[in-house]
Amino acid sequence: QLPTGSIISKGAEGCLQVYGPDEWVKEQSALQLTSESPAEERRLTRMRFGAARECEFDAQGRIVLSADQRGYAGITGIAWSVGVNNLIEIWNDENWRRIGEATPEEYTRIQDQVAERRRGK
Repeated sequence: QLPTGSIISKGAEGCLQVYGPDEWVKEQSALQLTSESPAEERRLTRMRFGAARECEFDAQGRIVLSADQRGYAGITGIAWSVGVNNLIEIWNDENWRRIGEATPEEYTRIQDQVAERRRGK
């Protein structure tokens, strides 16, 4: 069960992201705007925080998604809740299945690219 005060907002690639209260505070700290913040950072911050809502739950403990949230994620039927390290992503069925269809070769290529970027930092 998610803790009280968990937040749901728009995520990348058409998913919704659910943050526990502590993770949401970290997200807020990471996206603090200053007068020198680039335009893309300002836009991302507005999109992320402008769409953020505290999670509501139905009688069975499921997250209730608003019409706007369902529309953003393209959820019309089945939805997938996926634990991704420090947050939960909610995907529509088609997009989640597409992600899951990655071949072993594609997975390895992506993993290698990420590792290379991390070494470059």
